[in-house]
Amino acid sequence: MRIDARLANPAALAARQWRQQHERAIVDEFVALLAVPNVSSDKPNIQRNAELIAKMIEARNLTATLVSVPGGNPIVVSEIRTPGATRTIGLYAHYDGQPLDPKEWASPPFEPVLRDRPVEDGGRTIPLPAAGTRFDPQSRLYARGSGDDKASIVAMLTALDAIEAAGIAMKSNIRFAFEGEEEANSVNLEKTIAENKSLFAADAWLICDGPVYQTRQQSLIFGARGVMAFEVTLYGARTELHSGHYGNWAPNPALELARLLSSMKTDSGRSSERRSPTRRRSRRCSSATSGSGRPTNPPSRCTTC
Repeated sequence: MRIDARLANPAALAARQWRQQHERAIVDEFVALLAVPNVSSDKPNIQRNAELIAKMIEARNLTATLVSVPGGNPIVVSEIRTPGATRTIGLYAHYDGQPLDPKEWASPPFEPVLRDRPVEDGGRTIPLPAAGTRFDPQSRLYARGSGDDKASIVAMLTALDAIEAAGIAMKSNIRFAFEGEEEANSVNLEKTIAENKSLFAADAWLICDGPVYQTRQQSLIFGARGVMAFEVTLYGARTELHSGHYGNWAPNPALELARLLSSMKTDSGRSSERRSPTRRRSRRCSSATSGSGRPTNPPSRCTTC
């Protein structure tokens, strides 16, 4: 008989039971956070988000600190110290979002609504179930950040509630870091960490910001993809050239760019390396020639080449 690992884990079982018993309270807290606009460049509302998350953390009897550098958005950090623990695990999420066009939304993006099914399937707006009434698993909560990435923050804090209610003791120290600039390329994250190393010290960080695996199976992925950005400038003719006269030999920037891009990955999707061509050594050298300077027949290979 196959046993679901989630049900065999006491902490996972406690989290599921807590969620089932407190669904409406969890969603109410989630809705309150989603209602605060979170575009990364909106400094006043980003501050409101950070302060609200700090209050949510403090409601769990933990200390929350807002850390930032000049011009940067705050990172909300907190920690749980576990007596006797020999390792520290960090949990990361972000609360900011990208700019949006409200006209592209079926409902205002910062006014969370519950629908009975996905909006693309004709989902209708429905009221939140009363406390004690289970949510339909097919229902969907729509708002900016409801998936990426405020959901992770509420999920982690709810897990703390469940673990405490079940009396389960932590085995590790836990650090939380909730960033406010991830959707703006985390431009100040490295500097903020460098200036506050003790607040971010951990043996491992779990990045709680990623898509659901397509099978809907819970997953733990080792390693995180990074991003490298660069600008490429291509030069070509300053004026239009007649294709009949110049089409076969005049450099075409569009074609050169296509060649460059296609060279970056193999057909299997892996990054390809472009190595500089090595200089070939001539097989004909002084030891491969006759006294007259002419090549021997057949030429011998130089032992030093």
